[in-house]
Amino acid sequence: MVTLLQDLSAQDRQALADLINQFAHQETDPERQLTAWEAPETLGLLV
Repeated sequence: MVTLLQDLSAQDRQALADLINQFAHQETDPERQLTAWEAPETLGLLV
């Protein structure tokens, strides 16, 4: 999955990271919120 995400354009990777961060901000469960905050880096979306 990481390889597929890395094939996205930089703009699309940033848009996906922003969307994940929006969900993280809205999440009320602390564990799931932390996982969401870490997801963009874990998925290689941040350059």
